[in-house]
Amino acid sequence: MATQYLPSCNALFLHVPKTAGFSISTALSEAFSDSEAHPVRGMTTLEGAAQQIGHRLGPDIFARTWSFCFVRNPWDWAVSGWLHVTRNKRVYGDTPPDFDQFLREGWDRGILRNPNPMKFETPVMFVAYHTQVTQEEHLAAGDGGPVPLAFHARFEQLQEDWTRICERLGREIALPHQNRSERRHYSEYYSDELRDIVARRNAGLIARFGYTFDA
Repeated sequence: MATQYLPSCNALFLHVPKTAGFSISTALSEAFSDSEAHPVRGMTTLEGAAQQIGHRLGPDIFARTWSFCFVRNPWDWAVSGWLHVTRNKRVYGDTPPDFDQFLREGWDRGILRNPNPMKFETPVMFVAYHTQVTQEEHLAAGDGGPVPLAFHARFEQLQEDWTRICERLGREIALPHQNRSERRHYSEYYSDELRDIVARRNAGLIARFGYTFDA
């Protein structure tokens, strides 16, 4: 996962996981020769992408650049993140934890924070490690409030918002489709109880962007 800094147009793309970020980073890297990739790592704490980039490029980076990110419906985001990590055959073989187990044992019991990210005692710990920082936490500044991003695009209207971004950057950039997974509609993975677990965990994001379970 890498955030892209574009000095030539004074812009910054903040990569939030599972929001088409890999495709966007690839497109920006190919379109701008001065593109700087800044990997975001170490998700064993609540330090999300914004805080890491702020430490690396300066605490005023979001104020002095035209910065943008994509956000995603949290119920859809949770399914996408779970599928991404549980399809890692090297870790799970043919017996990954199901979605119900992930939410109940990984989130609802309290997020599992493993001090040694290279060693996972259970599959649930592996899943929790890779998805424990929510979108809202990725977008938080050091004081816990939101970073002052210029534009919050939405995954649900990816192409429309990408066109607006390209207009601001002054380039026509084709967006490749990468890391796309085949799955059912996210709503089919949920019971009422699982739906409430995600709602509680993402209450701030839901209130901020007006997301609902079916929109």
